[in-house]
Amino acid sequence: MQSFVNKIFTVLILVFATTVAHAAPWGTIHGHKFNDLNGNGVDNAEPRLPGFKIVIQNVGGTPYNNFDFTDAQGRYDFTNLPLQTYTVCEVLPVDPTWIPTTPQCVVIELTPKDSSDMVVFGNRIRTPNDQGCTRTQGFWGSSPQGQALVPILVPVQMTLGSVNYTASQLDDILDAPVAGNALLILAHQLIAAKLNILAGAAFGAGVAAKIVEANTAIGGLVIPPVGAGFVAPGSAAGTIMVGLATYLDAYNKGEIGIPHCD
Repeated sequence: MQSFVNKIFTVLILVFATTVAHAAPWGTIHGHKFNDLNGNGVDNAEPRLPGFKIVIQNVGGTPYNNFDFTDAQGRYDFTNLPLQTYTVCEVLPVDPTWIPTTPQCVVIELTPKDSSDMVVFGNRIRTPNDQGCTRTQGFWGSSPQGQALVPILVPVQMTLGSVNYTASQLDDILDAPVAGNALLILAHQLIAAKLNILAGAAFGAGVAAKIVEANTAIGGLVIPPVGAGFVAPGSAAGTIMVGLATYLDAYNKGEIGIPHCD
């Protein structure tokens, strides 16, 4: 009898071990947001910031997209996450009251050995002297942080010429090789300039005028790969587009007006 009980017990142990071995592993990402009073990017027990939106999405693997709002203690928490790579981003108010003192997006890889991680976001209040900084179209189109920020900065659509594009379409356009197309050359720099401004970068009257001219030059042409618009760089229209792109590229690189982000 004892031997039979031992066998049953052994079988149950094996079933339990097998179930645990095949159970889906889960992870957590948590953290908080603080008012960085001295602007040094380090939380020195400074006041917490409640009511700010934090978003998370997968970089690869099982599709995952979610958000949380910081609580009264400035905390947020994402649980039951498949073990894969994520971007975690803070969403700043449309009114640019706050300036981030830490990266706005952070890439986190959850693994069986490191299934929990913490991301802390710091902000300080913008002053009249704050001008922000600019980033190139390569940042917006290729870096994980830039790609994660695009749908945050463009929650609905961005207008290029007279056509509206979603954040996903903007990403496709930024990924498209220019292939001798002046329309794409201009679109890349125009998208970057508009994203820089949405992210809080200051711009002067010259940049504002070039953005208006760029939209006029594009008109109703639908930009590849969303559409089949094409303008040869050597044509009259293409020469204008390339000239506008050169100016906006200088703005995005920090060569006109405010500096480029470090």
